[in-house]
Amino acid sequence: MKLNLGNRIFMAVIDAIIKVLYHPVVHYEGEKWGKDGTDFPAIIIANHTGHLDGPVMSSALGIYERLHCLAAKDRFDDKWFGFWLRHTNCIPIDRENPNISWIHDSMRLLKADKECVAIFPEGRHGRRREQLPFHSGVTLLAVMAGEPVILVYIDGPLRIFHSSHIMVGKPFRVRDSEEGISPEFVKEQTELFQNGMKDLMNEYIRISDGR
Repeated sequence: MKLNLGNRIFMAVIDAIIKVLYHPVVHYEGEKWGKDGTDFPAIIIANHTGHLDGPVMSSALGIYERLHCLAAKDRFDDKWFGFWLRHTNCIPIDRENPNISWIHDSMRLLKADKECVAIFPEGRHGRRREQLPFHSGVTLLAVMAGEPVILVYIDGPLRIFHSSHIMVGKPFRVRDSEEGISPEFVKEQTELFQNGMKDLMNEYIRISDGR
């Protein structure tokens, strides 16, 4: 999606502020991914620790202009927070009246614009290193888009003037199901995503304990 000059300036300023206040540090499970854009598009699945997860993650990966985070539609109605969301590439998702408009928006960004979409399948903020159940919409998007999926673990909560650490998993694709997108397949795949995030968190804890 082509950004206008105002949005580009706003996001560049936010990116600079994030780097100063939260000093994001990236750890990779495999090869480095992100900044040069050669691996786009991709679906990023991340845990949810707070409102700044998206900006910190995009700043850490160097893709703040090309990452679109899903955010609750009702948040867009807030005067100040809504301004933030509208000017940082966020995609509204209606939690009160679920529909698939957010999937269509995400598919357009992934397929037509070759950009990245981030989804927080827990749906709300968890406590430190606590993982909440994943919603099944994450599987629908991954299967329908067919693009590489990257798990990202954010070691929150994020604190001002403390380094923020994220762990980036290896890209993978969702396996095909001979039976189509059945309820059983969606449930199984969603659980695989959740278990993958647990493994990524444990890998981060292992390497961080060794520092």
